Amino acid sequence: MVRKYESTAVRQRQIIDAARKLIIKYGSEHVTVKRIAKVVGISETAVYRHFKNKRDILSLLVDHIEDSLVGDITRATAEGHAPSLEILNSVLTSHLSAIEQRRGISFQVIAEIISLGDKKLNRKITETINKYISRLQDLLTVGIKTGEVREDIDPEAAAIVLFGIIQGLVNIWALSNYSFDPQEKYVPLWHIFCEAVVKR
Repeated sequence: MVRKYESTAVRQRQIIDAARKLIIKYGSEHVTVKRIAKVVGISETAVYRHFKNKRDILSLLVDHIEDSLVGDITRATAEGHAPSLEILNSVLTSHLSAIEQRRGISFQVIAEIISLGDKKLNRKITETINKYISRLQDLLTVGIKTGEVREDIDPEAAAIVLFGIIQGLVNIWALSNYSFDPQEKYVPLWHIFCEAVVKR
């Protein structure tokens, strides 16, 4: 089947979407340019017109994951003047909803790429996770300043706990073959977190 000509941006998106699907189906070590080309419906040569190699494809995929995870927090913070904890809860609930719809794709893709052991990609993923945690930390710091969050709470440590809640929940959900609603499981975890950090 001959695919019509697509712009570079559209074709790159198709290629990284194909890589994402293949990672979830087979694991990152089995993702090849040949398989990606087959999913998109183009030749391997056409893939190489847009990317030098598999690492470049996965690198752009990490960029898209960062835009999604970090961008959501940045946008939510800029959109209104809701209390910090309310914004945090809204963003995390939104992420869980998106994760549920896509079967945990972002977090699973991150785990799979880490398993490849590529130092350059791992540095990039570390930077993405650190940015995500930093945005959570920023919201918690604002919460301390506005009196929502206890002054004795370490905002970085609390942000890491939040990241761990989401990552851990997604891991358990995936290992259980998606047998429960992660948003329902999240609610009591959020309440426990709030009990620990909210200023009384």
